[in-house]
Amino acid sequence: MLKKLTFFLFALPVMLFAQAIQVSSPGDVLQVNFSLENGEPRYSISRLGGEVIRPSRLGFKFRNAPEMTGNFQIAASNQTSFDETWTQPWGEKKDIRNNYNALRIELQEIAAPTRQLIIEFRVFDDGVGFRYEIPVQPNFKSFEISDEVTEFALTGDHDAWWIPAYQWNRYEYLYHHTPVSQMDTVHTPVTMETADGVYLSFHEAALFDYASMTLAVNNDNVLEADLVPWS
Repeated sequence: MLKKLTFFLFALPVMLFAQAIQVSSPGDVLQVNFSLENGEPRYSISRLGGEVIRPSRLGFKFRNAPEMTGNFQIAASNQTSFDETWTQPWGEKKDIRNNYNALRIELQEIAAPTRQLIIEFRVFDDGVGFRYEIPVQPNFKSFEISDEVTEFALTGDHDAWWIPAYQWNRYEYLYHHTPVSQMDTVHTPVTMETADGVYLSFHEAALFDYASMTLAVNNDNVLEADLVPWS
């Protein structure tokens, strides 16, 4: 049984005309910066003032519709905070604190088909999570996602621990330890250490009727989401 000890929630309005928005973790350790560059959504992440993720793309490609990667304006935005402590029946720690600040951004295409896309960030002192929502809308009732345009643009050629994706044994491999530039397409979680001694780990969660994600790396040390086609 989970026992909630504390909880609070509040909303902060954000000016609708703003095209760049920031949200920090409760202890001001991590900061997410969201912006539109010529209508294309971008985010970056800083830790204690130092950039750990450079501006990175967000969006989708579809099999039966135009891609959803640009031509956007910010239609609405709000920030919330959440804080609770719950007790787990076993594990390394008995009480787990779930404390984050969230930023929810509603995007709408400026021109036809004027579709809507929602992106929500949750920023903890020790990590960042984000997810997409495509709301029910009369002009976009049915679609097939062919790929994500999600990126994680690294700040350097970090040391990484990884296992290859698309192999017959899936996760049954010893981890490689190489620079990011020498990685193949990899399974998540993939972990790396920056030159400043900051550890980064990338993974996914809450997959409901959705393809699992692997990560490919390009020539600029950018990790690119690569959805498993048969999952």
